[in-house]
Amino acid sequence: MAATKDGAHLAHLADTVTALAERLAEHREVQQNILAVLGALLETNQAQSEMLADILGAASQDAGPSPVAEALEALAAEVQHMDENQTSLIAQVAELPEAIGRQFETSLKDLYAAAATKH
Repeated sequence: MAATKDGAHLAHLADTVTALAERLAEHREVQQNILAVLGALLETNQAQSEMLADILGAASQDAGPSPVAEALEALAAEVQHMDENQTSLIAQVAELPEAIGRQFETSLKDLYAAAATKH
């Protein structure tokens, strides 16, 4: 009887671990898609920053003060700030798989500890 109960418990644990592993794989795929989109956004913003720098360079060649140049400088600064924020966000998202792995390991340890205290 005890062997049957232990076998059923182990089967349940195996099913739980399999389900967690599948969820982890799904999360990893979603995160990879997020990273790809964020990378594309970052590339777009960098290209826009370069274009704005070119426009600013052309606009600032005027001998007199130019409200356009000032506006473009402010816009370029904001775009640069957005680039920095997106770079930071990408770095944080890139750390997610490792953090999820650590949480997964902790959950498994807790699950095994709980199972061990029941026996």
